[in-house]
Amino acid sequence: MQESRRAFVIGGLTLPLSLTLVGCAIQSLSPIKTTPTLQPTPLNLREARVGQSWKYLKINQFNSEPIELIEDQISAIENGQIIISRKGQKNQNLGNEVQSPYGKLLSDSDWDASQTYQSVVPIYLNLNQINLSDTVRTSYQVGNSSYRLPMAVTIRQHGWESITIPSGTFTAMKVEKLIRFQHNDSSRLDSTRVDRYWYSPEIGRWVVRETSGTYFTMAGPRRNDMKEDFLRYELQSWSK
Repeated sequence: MQESRRAFVIGGLTLPLSLTLVGCAIQSLSPIKTTPTLQPTPLNLREARVGQSWKYLKINQFNSEPIELIEDQISAIENGQIIISRKGQKNQNLGNEVQSPYGKLLSDSDWDASQTYQSVVPIYLNLNQINLSDTVRTSYQVGNSSYRLPMAVTIRQHGWESITIPSGTFTAMKVEKLIRFQHNDSSRLDSTRVDRYWYSPEIGRWVVRETSGTYFTMAGPRRNDMKEDFLRYELQSWSK
């Protein structure tokens, strides 16, 4: 497969031009710039095929620091399940993402521990409509545990936007998820995660994804408010 990209390499890490850091100044990552646009016509959703891959740069949004380059690749399609293997910069296994059917998450490894859902969680609702929302109530398991933990996912599908990053300009649907869940670490209370991404039918995956989260712990009578990492995943290249 031919791979399309626009990036350069520093010290073995592929970096987009927009993320070159000057000196030692620490600054937060600039917000993604988008403009509203019309739905692509025709709306052609890319068909999933074994071997398709996407590379993303994982970035700390607090200080603009690139963390690692991640490759997601469809490694198998079997029994109605699309299995996407995820590998980090040093070829370490980051776990599998499973969609069943395409566009609906059955398992997601982009957490501190991989989650498998009792009922699927949509990546998007209906690409032929805008300003949609829905709430999916499900439960999830971690690893080989048989214990199920509750989760509620509110999905808001906004509308089509044109988004430009160093790897190209894309027409993508903006989607936001508000996820409330019971963490498998019982010391974490009131866990909430915000997942925001721009999904491109052209590439069959998101172009940019941003995640953040909050929870609190108790130290005796004292409440400690905590934040998870504030991350961005920005497309570097994809196979065609």
